[in-house]
Amino acid sequence: MSLVSTVRDFYRPEPPAEPIEDAAEVSREYERWRHRMFIAMFSGYAVLYFCRKNISAALPVMADELHYSNTDLGLIGSSLYVTYGIGKFANGLLADRANIKGFLCTALIVSGLLNLVFGSATALWVLALTWGANGWFQSMGFPPIARGMTLWFPPEGKATRWAFWTCSHQAGTAAIMGLTGCLLGWGGWRWCFHVPGILCILLGIVLWLTMVDTPASRGLPPVEAFPEDEASEDSDYMSTFVKKVLLNRNVWVIGLADMFAYVVRYGALDWAPKFLKEARGYEAGSAAFRSAIMPFFGVIGVLLAGYVADRVFRTRYRMVNVIAFAVLAVSLWGFWAIGPNHPWLDLALMAAVGFFVEVPQSLLGAVAAVDAGGSARIASAAAGLVGILAYVGATASGVGTGAVVDAFGWGGAFIFWIGCSAAGLLLCLLAWKEH
Repeated sequence: MSLVSTVRDFYRPEPPAEPIEDAAEVSREYERWRHRMFIAMFSGYAVLYFCRKNISAALPVMADELHYSNTDLGLIGSSLYVTYGIGKFANGLLADRANIKGFLCTALIVSGLLNLVFGSATALWVLALTWGANGWFQSMGFPPIARGMTLWFPPEGKATRWAFWTCSHQAGTAAIMGLTGCLLGWGGWRWCFHVPGILCILLGIVLWLTMVDTPASRGLPPVEAFPEDEASEDSDYMSTFVKKVLLNRNVWVIGLADMFAYVVRYGALDWAPKFLKEARGYEAGSAAFRSAIMPFFGVIGVLLAGYVADRVFRTRYRMVNVIAFAVLAVSLWGFWAIGPNHPWLDLALMAAVGFFVEVPQSLLGAVAAVDAGGSARIASAAAGLVGILAYVGATASGVGTGAVVDAFGWGGAFIFWIGCSAAGLLLCLLAWKEH
């Protein structure tokens, strides 16, 4: 058997099991597997963030020990976002017809291994290449989850369910910020990659042993009118993809808005520890701990966004995004304007930034992308297209922010982020009007 055949067999979807006829048993089995799959997809994505956001806390110490400029550090960070954006789109196409658990477990295990390599490297080119490779395997995490959430859960209450799952981002980021704050004081910046790498590998093995693939692989019927295997014909699949995704203007508007949201999201989160150390005078460990307040309040923002979008605005997600972008811009201005020696105001405004930056990120990148795609069949592909645009923004947040700080100081970075918030607001207004 060739290597290509082995890989193809590994990612091939599990075959359908004999259908369960008893309605009561179908209900029981769905409830059991939905709980297990949701926990697996939540924990898997949260721990993937251990091997992705750990670099934020390590940046200030890496700069001191390795003598790299902000532009150099931004280049390392952006290498992940470039490969992640491309990979999210490519893997979105592949994940539609692949094994859910195979994709997710590969992401966890290989990302963990690459973090072990990164934590042992010193040369700039090795760090950039390794972190870029990490981005590709990190990009294998979301597409199978988008597919899994669509296949295992009904459309009703979609925004709320996505909001709960999206908390995995913030939970993983907050946890790794706290953990790396301890590791910096205990063993230095390299342990910020070794420990998360080991945890990622271990969880990948656990999920491989406990996850399943589609409802059909358990003998369960589909949850909605779109059958799981309707992507059987490549030509039909591609024509649907072109019509409902590539030629869908709303997908592109949503993607551009998400691009600006990601500039601010990753700009603020990735550079916050370094900003607090250089501009506010905190120690590296303390800066990492304080930065954890942003994803912590991001969890609250995501949960409230999903509830408000579903219950108050009756799925009018664009209105919620417009409000969030507006308050985000004001919060960023306040965070910069207060200056040093205001620790409690620092925390309050960082909490506001974390809260409001996650609202458009969660609603645009998850719910709106799937809505624009129109069916379970191309949910991963639609999310992938929005994702590649989003990670153009994430790339700009890395090397772009680093270059701006080197040229104009931290004030220039905040002007950059505020301008992106305003652009996102305008695009959401356009999407709202067209919708």
